[in-house]
Amino acid sequence: MEHNFESLINAKITQIENELNNLKSIISTKKNKPVSLRGMAKLLVNEEELEKSIEEAKKSLFKGA
Repeated sequence: MEHNFESLINAKITQIENELNNLKSIISTKKNKPVSLRGMAKLLVNEEELEKSIEEAKKSLFKGA
């Protein structure tokens, strides 16, 4: 059971990494400069809300691990 749960977490992390890489590719300029998703998010929400959301996402992702 534990191995199956670990496999699910690893698969989800890989999926999230792939989605982030795809998003970075879409957003980046033709010069292939790195894109800071955190920096972009700061334009939309204040830093306190951003940090709180990131922590909640981490807890949600690793809940039960």
